Amino acid sequence: MTIALIAFDGSENAMRAIEKMLDTVDTSTLHAHVLNVCEPIKVSEVIFKDTFADMQAIDKARKEEGLALMAAAKARLESAGIKHDLHVRFGDPAETITEFARTQQCNLIVIGTRGLGAIKNLLLGSVASKVLHLTETPILLVK
Repeated sequence: MTIALIAFDGSENAMRAIEKMLDTVDTSTLHAHVLNVCEPIKVSEVIFKDTFADMQAIDKARKEEGLALMAAAKARLESAGIKHDLHVRFGDPAETITEFARTQQCNLIVIGTRGLGAIKNLLLGSVASKVLHLTETPILLVK
């Protein structure tokens, strides 16, 4: 059985990654975890707030946005008959993707790249590049 983690940010590139995965992997034994990683709540977002409930409201709104962002991925996987789960997490994207793949015992990480050149990648870094360095799980990188 293939347990794939699809890192999904809502971009065209992320959708291409799903398509490439569907073309590459034996879908009869595929279970996909679609993961959207949000930045953690910043102090400046709640500095004028009075209660913990306000932080919970921000957290809930961000999770709902993440789930809405994954609607296209969900629709595509459903149309292909792929079993899947949707997840929204907070944190550093590469570290969160790597840790999620480990805890869910994924044997494939599917992630799109923005196609940055080697020089830009060295200067700016990228989520895909960082995941590549952090994980031992096989990765399907799609440009």
